[in-house]
Formats: sequence, structure tokens, C-alpha cells
Amino acid sequence: MTGQDYAGYLRLERLLSLQEPQYPAGDDTATGSAELFFIVAHQTSELWLVQVLNDLDAATEALVCADGTGTPDGVEHALEHLGRAVAVLGLLGETVRLLERLPVQRFAVFRPRLGSASGAQSRNFHDLEVRMGTADEGESPLYRAFLKALAARGTSVEEVCRLGAAGAGAAHRLAETLLDLGYRFWQWKVNHLVLVDRALGGLSGTGGTTGAAYLVTRARMPFPELRSARERLHRHEADT
Repeated sequence: MTGQDYAGYLRLERLLSLQEPQYPAGDDTATGSAELFFIVAHQTSELWLVQVLNDLDAATEALVCADGTGTPDGVEHALEHLGRAVAVLGLLGETVRLLERLPVQRFAVFRPRLGSASGAQSRNFHDLEVRMGTADEGESPLYRAFLKALAARGTSVEEVCRLGAAGAGAAHRLAETLLDLGYRFWQWKVNHLVLVDRALGGLSGTGGTTGAAYLVTRARMPFPELRSARERLHRHEADT
């Protein structure tokens, strides 16, 4: 055991020195506080994104191991990581809603100091879109691992949806958790769209995007194949 203390373990001195509002101190304390709020919300979101990416990668690896070549409890390990990622994405969505407490009058004052800085430049967010399959790069590696894990169990998405919780067991819980993950991700993006439209209306984004109009085009739902399988289940029941 070392003499490690709380502040040292968390590197708090360094972490708490990173909040640097650009608005001149003393000119307007209300605007300075609003900018600090804006910075803290975005910095904490980036930290939570680190955790989500870690859990999604760990879940993907666990599912790869569940394809018959690794440990048999890979699905359960994946569920542990995915459940945490779902909860954190919910927290990110609530953080966006929290930013509704940023008065537009204050934001308008310090927004020019952002320059060309924009959330669209977030590497963590881009990496998350890649993991979720909503980036331009293509299919989600997590979803590919999910399909392989199902195939190793001799089943498919359609069969899991048809059998439900009683018949498909852990595979059904996995499918439902992926849906939860997708909807939390999508809800976060919709919350952000509402926030931007509320604060900026039709103004362009600081990073050169079309603002809210750009966000509309990026509000894609992950795992469309899984949702389509559920739709086909409804059509089948309607035809019988």
C-alpha cells in the first residue's frame, strides 16, 4: 500500500485547473459563470464518452469471445459493459438537457470567443458514431460481433425476436440491451438538436456547419437491422 490520497489518485489538481473561461474575469460575473457552466458540461461529457467507448469496446471483445472460440460467459460479460454504457448515455442526454439552464443572453455574449470550436470536432463523439454504426464508415463492429455471437448459438436476430425472453434467454436480453443503447444514443442526439435549435434557431454552427439543420441529418438510429427484425415480427403476426 502506498500513501496515495484521493486528490492524488484522481489527479484533481490537474483536472480542476482545466476550466478556463475566455470571457474576461470581472467584466460580467453572470456571463463568466455561464461560460464556466458550458465548459464543465462539455468537459464532463468528454470524460463520460471515454467510459462509453471503453465499455463498448469491452462488450465487443466479449461477444467475439462468445462466438465459440472464447469463454462461454462472453454474453454475460458483454451485458455488464452494455448496461453501463446505456446508463452513461442516459446521463449524457440529461447533461444536454441541463444546458437548457444556460441563458441564451449569456451564451450570445461569450459564444464569439469559441472561434471555430464546435462539438462536431469531438474525436470521442466521432469514435462513438463509428462504434454505433452511424458514421459514414459503415456497419457497427459491436453489431457484427452480436451477429457472430448469435450464429455461434445457432440462432439469428429474427429467431431471438420471435422467441422473446422466455425462449431466447440471454440472447434476447442482449438484443434488448442493444436497442436500449441505440435509443439512448438517439435520444441524446435529439436532445442536442432541441438545445441547439432553442439557443440558435437557424444560425450556423461555430464549426462551419448549418447548425440545427446539420444535426437533423446526423440524428441516425443505430442498429437498423435489429429494428427491422422487430417490424417483420409484427407483419408476420398480422398476416397469420
